[in-house]
Amino acid sequence: MHLPPIEFVRSPEALHRSWSPPAAESYTRWLATHHYENFHVVSLLLPKRLHQDFYNVYAYCRWADDLGDETGDRAESLRLLAWWRAELDSLYEGRASHPVFVALAPTVRRYGIPKEPFADLVQAFVQDQTVTRYRDWDELFGYCRCSASRFPTPPAPRCNWPISGRT
Repeated sequence: MHLPPIEFVRSPEALHRSWSPPAAESYTRWLATHHYENFHVVSLLLPKRLHQDFYNVYAYCRWADDLGDETGDRAESLRLLAWWRAELDSLYEGRASHPVFVALAPTVRRYGIPKEPFADLVQAFVQDQTVTRYRDWDELFGYCRCSASRFPTPPAPRCNWPISGRT
């Protein structure tokens, strides 16, 4: 079952389905190549061995962004972002069940990716829902530290991230 994030959370069947690692990877690959707001996550320049890992990280970011931006209801976005943060906690506790986290688990283990950049991204989307004005540059830079620029996906690659193949 391949649904975009908001349709997925509205489908009891999708939410309660059990996901094998190959099915979960198929889902993240589909999302990275079919979402309407997609950019090319993987190019011919990226080594093939890294493709799936980039799809997995992108799918996490895409879901977080959609939960924050696509519901049309601030309270619902905040509820879903809290749920997404709990799903992230489950991943790092070894209990991933959502397809994005089932696919992401081997990527996190393989590259030793800490929870912080993923949690920071959720926090940035919470701030999008709750903060309308920053008091000063330090607060704004704090938001920027949490934003999507933390991730190694185009258009802002972070070459020092383990997943980039360069350390």
